[in-house]
Parts: sequence; C-alpha cells; structure tokens
Amino acid sequence: MACVSCRKQKRKCNKALPACALCERMNRHCDYSDASPAPTSEEFNALSMKVIELESRLNGNHSMISPPTTYRTPSSTAISAPDSLGAGGPSYNHPQDYAWQGLQNKFPAIAVLDKETFKDGGYGYLISQYQGYLKYPYIAFAAKDVLEHLGDGNSVTAIANEYFATVHLWMPIVSQKRLMVDMRNPHWEAGPDFALLLLCMKLIISRPPDSIESYQTLIYVSAKRFIAMAEASGTVSLFVLQAGLLITWYEYGQAIYPAAWMSAGWCVRYGNLLGINGHSETLELLGRPSTWTELEERRRTWWGVLITDKIVSIGSQGHILTNQEPNADTPLPVNDSAWEQGELSLAVQRLVSNPLSDAVEPFPRLCQASILVGKVLNHHHGTPIPSDVLKFGLANQLYIEISILARKLNEEAENTQDFLSLTAPLSLTYSTLCVLCEEYSCPAGSITSSPEAAEMQIKAIDGLKTVAGSIVAFADRISLATQNPQDLDRLSPIIMECMYTAAANYAWLVRESGDESYQIALDSLRHCLRKFGTRWRNAAEYLRILEAKEFTYAVGSAAS
Repeated sequence: MACVSCRKQKRKCNKALPACALCERMNRHCDYSDASPAPTSEEFNALSMKVIELESRLNGNHSMISPPTTYRTPSSTAISAPDSLGAGGPSYNHPQDYAWQGLQNKFPAIAVLDKETFKDGGYGYLISQYQGYLKYPYIAFAAKDVLEHLGDGNSVTAIANEYFATVHLWMPIVSQKRLMVDMRNPHWEAGPDFALLLLCMKLIISRPPDSIESYQTLIYVSAKRFIAMAEASGTVSLFVLQAGLLITWYEYGQAIYPAAWMSAGWCVRYGNLLGINGHSETLELLGRPSTWTELEERRRTWWGVLITDKIVSIGSQGHILTNQEPNADTPLPVNDSAWEQGELSLAVQRLVSNPLSDAVEPFPRLCQASILVGKVLNHHHGTPIPSDVLKFGLANQLYIEISILARKLNEEAENTQDFLSLTAPLSLTYSTLCVLCEEYSCPAGSITSSPEAAEMQIKAIDGLKTVAGSIVAFADRISLATQNPQDLDRLSPIIMECMYTAAANYAWLVRESGDESYQIALDSLRHCLRKFGTRWRNAAEYLRILEAKEFTYAVGSAAS
C-alpha cells in the first residue's frame, strides 16, 4: 500500500519502512494508514468545476455525434427525441466564465415593470431588504484581479490621495471626508461596490503605457468586467454610478469609442434608476440620505452625469435630447470647501436661475457651462423654429449669455492663484460658443439666401475668429502653468475639444487667406495638444485629425 502523501499526489511510492524514499527525501512524516484524508474545500471546489466542465463538454459533443438531418425544416425540428429536448449548440463555458455562473440577482423586477403598483402596493419593504444586499457569492472569485490591482491598505490610501489631489479637483463628485472616515473605521465593512469605485479611481489616475492601446490595459478590462457583473447582479449603489462616471471619463480622455458614448448613456439610465435626478416620480432605491453631506454628494453625482453626457456628445453634435435638463429652481452644487468639511453653515447655495455674475466656485461654474451647452444643442437640434429671423435672434441671445459667462470666468482666472481649477468650465464655455457659431458660419448648412442669413453668417465667422483667439491665449496659459509633468495630472480632458476646434478653424483660415498670424496661432495650438497628449490621448487623436485636415487642404489647393 502506498503512503498517504504519495496517493494524494499520485506519485510512485517504493513502500519502504519506516518511510518511503520520497517522504524521506522531503523530510516529512510518512503515513501508511488506510483512512483517506477528508478533501479540503479547495479540492472540493476544483472537483466541482471539473465536473461542470466535463458535463459541458459532453453536452457540446452530443450534438456533434448525433446524425444530422439532411434538410432541417421547422417541422422536422419541432418534435425531437426525448434525450435532445432543449438541446442547442455546444454549451461549454470558458473557466473565466464561472464567475458569471455564481451571480445572484435579487432586484425586485416589479420596481421597474410597474412602478406605481410597487409604490402603492406596499412593496417598499423589498427595497429596505435590497439596500443591504451588497455582498454576493461571486465577489471572492470575480474580484481576485481587482484585489491584485488595488494591493494592500497602504496602496489603497495612496490611490485615494492621488485621486483627490488630481481628478477630484475638476470632477468633485465623491465625498473625500466620508470616504476617509469610512476607511479609517475598523468596524466598517466595505462592499464590492466600494472596491469597484477604488479600482476606477486607480484607472482614471493612470496613464496607459505607450506600448499598448488604452482599451487593452488590464485595469481597464477589469473595471469594465467588474461593473458589468455589478449590473448583472442587480447592484444599486451610488458607488457604482460614480465608478461608471470615472470609466466614462477614462474612455473619453483616452479616446476609446464608441465605449465612451455608450458609457455616458448608461450613467444617465443608472442615475434615473437610483432616483437622484431630482424628479419626484422616481423611486428612491437608495433610501433617504442620512446627512447633508450625503445629499450633496448625490446632487453632485447627478450633475456629473449631466455634464459627462453633454461633453461626450458635443464633438459629434449627436446629443440625444431628453427631459433631464435642470429647471430654474434646481440647486447648483454648494461651494466645495463647505461640502468637504461637512459644514452646512458655510454652504453657499445657488440656483440655476441665479445671475451668472454671482460668485461661485469652479464646479458650479462647470454646471452653468453645461446648462448653456444644453441650450445650444436644443437650439440646433430641438423643435424646429419656424422663422429664420426668430432663430437668428435666439442665437444672438445665446451668444451674449455665453459670452457673459466667459468674461466672468476670465475675471476669476485673473484673480485666482489656482488657474488650473478654472480650465474645465472655461474650456467648456469656449466649446459652447464654437458649437453655436459653427452652425451659422457655413453656407452649405441651414443658412438661406436671405439678407438676415447673410448677416448672421458674417457674425458667426467673426465670432469664431474671436473665440479662437481667446482659446489660443487660454492654451498658452495652461502650457505655462504645467511646467512639470505632474501638473498635467490635474488637467481635465474637457479642455482638448475647444483647442481642436480653434485649431481646425485656423487651418481653414490659413488655407483661405495664407495669413502668417493664423499659421502662428495654429502652430501654438498644435504644440499644446502635443504636450497634453502625454496625459490624455484624445489630444493625440485630435492632432491626427487636424493633420488630416491640413493635408486635405494642401491637396485641394495644389489641385486648384
């Protein structure tokens, strides 16, 4: 009889006494008892997986060894042998798909299928039970790669600190105070949604290596896979929405399309599901906030959703209009300092209807700029305006309103010691002006041959020239403020769109007039995009598009 160790490892045993040769060489106890050791949990799980795999292989091979029908018709396949009922194609699953087999989804479908019955029928207890349902059997297996990305406690703290020192400055949607307090609490049990948020924090602060594409990085693949599993399991959590926003910003900043476009839409839908969009008829799946800080965090996260959806759409001008736009009584985010400290007494609350001249901090300014983006997109793509005169008049009013915000932001930029904090709202304001003017600057567009239309075209072209000049000065100032490579980490990817638009206009002006000043401006913008492209690859993509435009213009000029 072979010893227990050799039987377990399926090794050849020489059965020597008092110890076999292998055990003696390994300096371990040699046991010749008859009792078989009880299988460990790891062995049992491995055996179960093997059984599932073998059954899947057999089911898949069954269809291959069955004699095929010469001509398969609906009538011939309607009745099949008892042993082939429900048989389809091969059902073998790759080992990495086992995590999906362990998913559990306890989300009450009635909450979406019939909201009124759910609310009126007293099913709210389901939500109260569901809100604590954050830990699933799949987490230990599915999050293995996530835990490898996050590392130990010191690594997690370093990730959070870097995130709040960089990305948080232009997209402050996660409460730093709440997060740090929870992480320091020894009795706080973090769920998988929190691990997902930390993973996406690390994703957004990372720079993809030059040797691989942005969508091929392991951390991006893990984040996309993990958030898909959270969705499939019915997870309802503010952390998941915040993680989805960070994924979307990574995709937008690294020019991963159409993923960025689709992810932005997902955030809108998920925010509606959570009930944080401010509509009274939505379900409050998250429950009522326990603190003012938590209420403000939800409000900021929804503003982040609205901003992200517009910015991702602004380049293509394919924004899908919805009824999600804030109204005049919608509160803007309060000042960051009060929220971060959790001091309600220091909070300065403004509404959407407040004048743009009122002093607010950078994130509320970004919200105001996004509101103007929505107005311009609705002006261009919303309900058709019957009269050109009326349409041009509304366009002029929009131009004046956006220009007021641009001047106010420039005044604040001159008086602040942290210019980079205002670059996101200022760049979005410039982009909005460009989107408004471009619609009326090209004769091949919607402009008619009326005198009013001709006058509007001249105004639009002059407006583009004025905005382009402001963008050149804006880009040069950013370049001066980012002398160190680490400074680029504080830049938002939002700023690239306006620089590209201005550069494209200058490339057209160089072709039309050959003015050397236009060429100098174009070269300056190209230099800035090349510099910022080391942090956000959408800048490099804009450069490639710009070079293609210039080549097309050069070929066209030579041919003519």
